[in-house]
Amino acid sequence: DDGATATNPSGLLTPPRTPSPTPDTAVKIDQQATKKIDLSVLKCRLNLQDWRCGCLTQQGKPCKKYTPKENRTKVDSLIESMVALTQSSMELEDRLRKLAELVHCHLHPYERHIEDRVEKWTSIFPTGDAKPSIPLEKRITIALRRDYAHCNNRYCIGKTLKQEDCRSKLDGRNMQNYTKTIDEIILSVACFDDTKVEYLLKVLACNGLCDHHQYQSSKHIELWTSRLVEIRSTYQAETKQLANSGCTLDDSDMSGTTLQREIVQRLMLKNSTKHDLEKRVDSTPIDLALPPPDQYWPKAFDESTFKIIKRRDSPQDPKSSYKEIKANAMRPLEKKLGDLKKGFIYLYTVKGNERFVKIGYTTRSPETRHEEWKLSCNREPKSLFEGSIVPNARRVEALCHAELDYCRTRVYCTGCSIQHIEWFEMTPDDAISVIQKWSKWMESNPYTETLSESGVKWALKAEEVKKLDDTDTFMKD
Repeated sequence: DDGATATNPSGLLTPPRTPSPTPDTAVKIDQQATKKIDLSVLKCRLNLQDWRCGCLTQQGKPCKKYTPKENRTKVDSLIESMVALTQSSMELEDRLRKLAELVHCHLHPYERHIEDRVEKWTSIFPTGDAKPSIPLEKRITIALRRDYAHCNNRYCIGKTLKQEDCRSKLDGRNMQNYTKTIDEIILSVACFDDTKVEYLLKVLACNGLCDHHQYQSSKHIELWTSRLVEIRSTYQAETKQLANSGCTLDDSDMSGTTLQREIVQRLMLKNSTKHDLEKRVDSTPIDLALPPPDQYWPKAFDESTFKIIKRRDSPQDPKSSYKEIKANAMRPLEKKLGDLKKGFIYLYTVKGNERFVKIGYTTRSPETRHEEWKLSCNREPKSLFEGSIVPNARRVEALCHAELDYCRTRVYCTGCSIQHIEWFEMTPDDAISVIQKWSKWMESNPYTETLSESGVKWALKAEEVKKLDDTDTFMKD
């Protein structure tokens, strides 16, 4: 019997009909559909549907680099956990911070990028039943960072006569002083030290404005003062309402930091509506013991330990760099890229981070380049190697970086507000050996002139290409 019947002549088993959904099943299906739609809508509102970084670039456009593939499952899971959250949810900010860290590409891992994204994302969530409680220190930071966004790109916060943003670059020391001053202002506002706040706003203006626009400091101070007065008045009203409601100030009532709880306690004890900060904005320090605003921060180089963004994930094995070495050596030299210029390969370290070395090249003198780094990063280079002029210096640098890729370290610089990728965790002697090896190889004229459709290029000689087929032997020769 093959199972054939009059109604099913083929003999194949007729698949059972899908039963009509029961009321309980229908509810579950409806809930799943609703949940899926909500998740999809939230992902679109967060602008994460195409897996792009999306962080604003210096040009003000969303970054088009992709979110790391290994983070995408975590991103979906995290977004799903936020579907029911509101702005008053205690866990919202923490989850949004984690989301930004997962979504952003390697070019946008900095704290300012995270904060800006969290602030923007928070606004798309419903407010919820309770008014969101924003810590006082965060409110102040946001208010003062409205100008800092431009400053953080190393530009003066002043305006030209045409009311356009000033394009004069600030040096690294001013950049660091600007951020440190904001931290000091937060503490002074919390302690009701209005004289200190008034003075620190002058310090902030000194460090945020170039020499040409220092005359605009009063305008900025007046604007900042009005923002701080408004913030503190609003916060006082909120804490007074909290006190009148009979709430206690234990950990279950306060979701903020220890500093946040201390601030609230002070505000409950001091509820006057007028303060010195609101009454005056003049141009002279009140406390004669304080130095002039431009001398508040010491003129010293930064010696703090590096802020490491990322170390190489590859194993600490020199052979792991062979593929990168071969790719760089095989790539033709191009005049328009500056590959044919002679120059110096230099090596230096900085105080407080002696286990790291920086390898770079310059077509000028190493001393000139070091002075530029000193100004932009506010760190004093200690030269470890300055060889003689080498041909095709840009390519020599690239080959050195390729060989040492296994110990490369990305460092975030608080002076110039960018990440440096030319730092390597290794001994100076090992780095010097690599520099000398590739300098000597380049002096042997391994490239030959060729004519292509795109113009004249310098390609690697056939005998060198053959040697590279056995990279292990090539590296030992």
